[in-house]
Amino acid sequence: MSQRIPEQVIENVRNNVNIVDIVGQYVQLSKSGRNLFGLCPFHEEKTPSFSVTEEKQIFHCFSCHRGGNVFKFIMEIENISFPEAVLKVAELGNVEIDGEIMQDFDASDEEFSNVRRLKQIHTDAAQLYHHILINTQIGEEALGYLHERGLNDDLIGEFNLGYAPEKAILEAFFKERKVDIELLRKSGLFVEYGDGTMNDRFRNRVLFPIRDDQGSTIAFSGRLLHKVDKQPKYLNSPETEIFNKRKVLFNFDKAKSEIRQKKFAILFEGFMDVLAAYRSGVRNGIASMGTSLTNEQIYLLERSTNELFLCYDGDDPGQNAIARALELLEPVTKLKLGVIGIPEKLDPDEYVQKYGEAGFERLISDAHETKIAFYMRYYQKDRNLANESDQLAYIANIMQKLAVIESPVEQDLYLNQLATRFSLEKESLKLQLREFIGKLKPQIQLKAAKDNNLRYPGNLNAADSQKYSRVERAERLLLYRILHEQNTRIRMKNYADFSFVHDDYQLIYIISEGYFNVYAEYETARFLDFLDNERTRQLIVSLELDNYALESSDEEFEDCIDVISRQSPLEQVITELKQKLADAKRVNNSELVTSLTIKLVAVLQQQQMNKSASL
Repeated sequence: MSQRIPEQVIENVRNNVNIVDIVGQYVQLSKSGRNLFGLCPFHEEKTPSFSVTEEKQIFHCFSCHRGGNVFKFIMEIENISFPEAVLKVAELGNVEIDGEIMQDFDASDEEFSNVRRLKQIHTDAAQLYHHILINTQIGEEALGYLHERGLNDDLIGEFNLGYAPEKAILEAFFKERKVDIELLRKSGLFVEYGDGTMNDRFRNRVLFPIRDDQGSTIAFSGRLLHKVDKQPKYLNSPETEIFNKRKVLFNFDKAKSEIRQKKFAILFEGFMDVLAAYRSGVRNGIASMGTSLTNEQIYLLERSTNELFLCYDGDDPGQNAIARALELLEPVTKLKLGVIGIPEKLDPDEYVQKYGEAGFERLISDAHETKIAFYMRYYQKDRNLANESDQLAYIANIMQKLAVIESPVEQDLYLNQLATRFSLEKESLKLQLREFIGKLKPQIQLKAAKDNNLRYPGNLNAADSQKYSRVERAERLLLYRILHEQNTRIRMKNYADFSFVHDDYQLIYIISEGYFNVYAEYETARFLDFLDNERTRQLIVSLELDNYALESSDEEFEDCIDVISRQSPLEQVITELKQKLADAKRVNNSELVTSLTIKLVAVLQQQQMNKSASL
């Protein structure tokens, strides 16, 4: 498959994209020194240990140790092959690829990965359902329903909404396209019966395509047009190889750029709320696939923004849902949480219908509340604040929330409000707040300890350097110079019999000779594609992250050669003799112990003489 993309195409894509721009579509990156850091997309973490080095066009995670160039990043995060990654990088970087090459690449279905083929099946199904909704008599009722909900044809088209008719249509549709039946069974689009027959999972439902964060359709959520006994109002696709509802947020693919630009996301309760906001010009809205955010969805947001606002229905159930969501989110996320309150107990869709799209956009812009501001509204619900007992309970509720706020200024602001509202001495409120903080202190300290448990990237480099022996440090430095300096490569020609001690370094050295027969200049990102072995790729990435001096010296070169060529063989012999000596002592072979001891002393003396001669 990799032969279908010529080397010049790979080179063209690599040279015309910046890894920062590509990775930045998946991870929120912040500049720190020469590199950019963010939360690793491959594992959950609280302290950023994921690094992108723009100068060398590589990424590396100091915690999980994944690393490589832009193609490797896309292969890992999208779970696709190298050729597919090249095409994906070209797409993300707006690099044009010759149409004939694309046609050749797509010519053979059996070469597609299951992931790619399953995504194509969902794309084809979504197009079919959309066609039925827009262009057929069968879809007229569903289209009328969406129009009544305020969605125009442009928005319906942009989100590719569809309609699944009562009659089963999908199996015949895909059979005509000669799609493998076993792949259809894995797609989640069908219900399979005991005799092996299949039926469409979605029937008589308005369909909302569910897309991954790069815009590929991976599932559906279907809403019944008419209530049917024992059938849920909403039906989601089952989990498949490409769809895990815990990891997906509705509309995140369209919202992520706006989220980064606006620096906050808005969590709505349902898909229709997201669409109502979208048509009002509010493009940073998302919705979860269930009743509350999962850890995976939270982490997806944390990689994109630092702030999240909840915008649920304005009625009592909606406000209760906000309170529950805040209770669940506060202990598990570092996101700054806030609320956008909708007045008159309306939901977002109702507010748009009553006050227009411009009115809703103003609301989203002007109605931001902090968590505490929301709680001060919420806790007065169903209470008579003219009653002293209710006052005390209300103040205790607010104090409990204020106790976990880190900002003294924010605490002071709300203490002033409480003191004014209830004609209390502020010092009395401060005293009560300190009591609540004292009760919660062990929990706060435990959370802080957990959050700070990860090591910072700067410490990791120092720790890694300790694990290399003197010989391996010399090998790494020499190999780095060979890759980066033509003069060092020329000097190495005088050492025809030279060999690195460790096989991985020797292998890279040999491969580098082939690389420099093709390319005059060394580029880290390009050289990584020369390496077929994942172990050697990660070795190169770690090598590039070492802080070596910009220029080498004659003394440095000679020292490296000396340590590797003269010292390392003796060190190997010493290690082997020590092991044999230990084995001989274990079996009480005194004659062998004496013989090995004499040999070991001789080798140690030779090692000392070599060290003295090199001084």
